[in-house]
Amino acid sequence: MVNNSGAALSGTVLIIDDEVVLARRLAQILRSHGYQTDVAATGAEGRAKMETLFPDVVLMDMQLPDADGNDLVAELNKRFPQSSFIIITGHGSVHSAVEAMKRGAVDYLSKPFDIDEMTFAVREALARRHMADELSTLRAHSPVTESEPPSWPSAAMRQVMTLAERAAKRTSVVLLLGESGTGKNWLARFIHRHSPRAEGPYFTVNCATVSRDLAESEMFGHEPGAFTGSRGRKRGLMELADGGTLVLDEIGDMDPSLQAKLLTFLDTQTFVRVGGEESIRIDTRIFACTNVDIEARVKSGGFRQDLFYRLNVLPIRLPPLRERVEDLPILATHLLNRLSAELRMSPAAVLTADAEARLGSYPWPGNIRELRNVLERALILSHDGQIRAEDLPLPHDGRPLEWCLQVRFPENRSLHAVTADVARDLVREALRRAGTKQEAAALLGLTRHALAHQMKALGLEEDRNQA
Repeated sequence: MVNNSGAALSGTVLIIDDEVVLARRLAQILRSHGYQTDVAATGAEGRAKMETLFPDVVLMDMQLPDADGNDLVAELNKRFPQSSFIIITGHGSVHSAVEAMKRGAVDYLSKPFDIDEMTFAVREALARRHMADELSTLRAHSPVTESEPPSWPSAAMRQVMTLAERAAKRTSVVLLLGESGTGKNWLARFIHRHSPRAEGPYFTVNCATVSRDLAESEMFGHEPGAFTGSRGRKRGLMELADGGTLVLDEIGDMDPSLQAKLLTFLDTQTFVRVGGEESIRIDTRIFACTNVDIEARVKSGGFRQDLFYRLNVLPIRLPPLRERVEDLPILATHLLNRLSAELRMSPAAVLTADAEARLGSYPWPGNIRELRNVLERALILSHDGQIRAEDLPLPHDGRPLEWCLQVRFPENRSLHAVTADVARDLVREALRRAGTKQEAAALLGLTRHALAHQMKALGLEEDRNQA
């Protein structure tokens, strides 16, 4: 295993096992891989060596002559939280190993196990510990912290934050809806940070970018030999997030085969690793994010209806920036303060009155992500700590850059479903640009009646208040 600099991860491994010959053999193998090792034959000896060795990884047999494995794991994990515990069981009891993992172990090996499986488990444990230590160091020395959100002037965002605060107190699934760049991932972190799981793990996976062949393994893990090239056991993101939160970004693009397994997990809080037989119970909270009309995707057959119902427990829609223009001054100031800290610029830059007016006249099709990019560029080019209207890289006529649509190749989806999505987005954009449905129909080269027919066929709700 290598870290980001390319150097091999080193560490100390303590092996606690009453089979002394096996323990010494494992120690010898691990030393050949560059690890420092020591062995203990009893729980008491293991406790004593923990006091002086402070190992990075502990390989511990479940059945010791003077201690119960589950109790010892719980005890040592509490006293030595810097150590990662891997359980060894040779008594056909996966249940007891799973119980040990609930008490703090990170992995388990069943005798007889493959040497490669053992070294892989140690490497994985060290890698996770190394990443956790790096993250703690970065947080401690970073000039930028996750600050509380400003008090939003717009009623729409105040309602969003009220729902988010309520969601933080619950354990239910949260469905975050909104256009790209509206802040769905930021809100997910806010809810996690204000929940009882704040100290637990937090992972995000983009469902649209994970390889179809590896998606199930990434999410749910796999057992040794589950597929070609799978050496050793791997814990998936769902399991790694146990006790914390897993964010499923772009959930609308999740592979249909994975949708079924996710539904089973949401119903039972259990899953089976790829190639495994044992059902594993965990306590992972799920947040789902999407920028597509997921109800329309259900109607077109691109998303499971039963999964949508299971996800749609607590939906929160983030409004686009054009619907909350009163938030622009305070949001821009908030972003400038963060960007100034990231770029180590002190004091933080400020917007002039004409710059604020310029920001308010632009419709922001890219939402907060676009606003951040515009401010970062203006900040880099500014020379006196003030950002003026002419410093903002925006179209001079105040109109948005030309609207465009991204279309992915239709893997596992029919051409009809993809073209329906394109038509749906075109209709939405025409409605946004036009003042009335009559004008929107004209933009699309349709009659008003034909547009109404198209909207119904595409699953778009008729806005009865529009003339």
